Amino acid sequence: MLDPTRTPVDPAFDRSLRHIPSQQILAQNDAGQSENRIHSDAIAAQYGFDGALVSGVNVFGYMTQPLVNAYGGAWLDEGIMDVVFLKPAYQDNLINIRTESLGAESSQRNHLTCAFNEQGKVLAKLESWLPATMPAVSPWLDQALAGESVNSLRERPEISWEGIELMSPWPLYHWQPDAADNNAHVAVQRDRASVYQGPNAYLHPYLLLDACNRCLMRQFIMPAWIHTGSQLTLRRPLKVGQTLSLYCLPVEKWERRGHQYLRLYIAMLSGGEVALEVKHTAIFRLAGANP
Repeated sequence: MLDPTRTPVDPAFDRSLRHIPSQQILAQNDAGQSENRIHSDAIAAQYGFDGALVSGVNVFGYMTQPLVNAYGGAWLDEGIMDVVFLKPAYQDNLINIRTESLGAESSQRNHLTCAFNEQGKVLAKLESWLPATMPAVSPWLDQALAGESVNSLRERPEISWEGIELMSPWPLYHWQPDAADNNAHVAVQRDRASVYQGPNAYLHPYLLLDACNRCLMRQFIMPAWIHTGSQLTLRRPLKVGQTLSLYCLPVEKWERRGHQYLRLYIAMLSGGEVALEVKHTAIFRLAGANP
């Protein structure tokens, strides 16, 4: 049965490599009022940064723009995206986005996209590809689905190493992203792609990863933290008005150079089917100052 939310595409276009033009955009910190005070100048400075950090999910959205411009909705129907954030972006940084093809004859829409600041330093890397066969759903899904029975009526504690219980699912969260929420993220991105407009609009990748951040912030109070990377396995197109069920499972925590890290497995289900899986990684407690 055909998925009515899926935009018909030419299979050859869907999988062929395209030349991706470079793009520039001024970074914008739209998270200044966030509970995460790493997006404020004063707190960011206490951790040694030059100013408030532009959110990683926002930078990720910038990096998807040239790819969506080249492939259209086909890039948002199915595929894998692996993004890592290396250095901070600040308000009004001019970000240069350049993409190279990693393709050979057997490649499936495989590209490496890098975001550079004005000094030529790499801020983030995004590899995206469409495998000939999508990988199996993660075995973590079954454990995450147990979140459906977890009681969500509780106060949020401040996040701590001891408070993170690995492989213990968090409460199920139902989400129905509407046009207003999508349009707000599109506006911040200054993204003119037509796929985000109209009654059958795709959800912007910025909004999708922002929802993953919200999963974390629904569970804990997070005074100052940094998103360091995500791997997204997109199995079905996600569009405005769909009712999504979000399941979240903490799968790993570790310490490195004084920072404390957490990795989450997040599954978004639509109509009972897995539409998106995300391995979402963050520094939840930074080394150094403790504001």
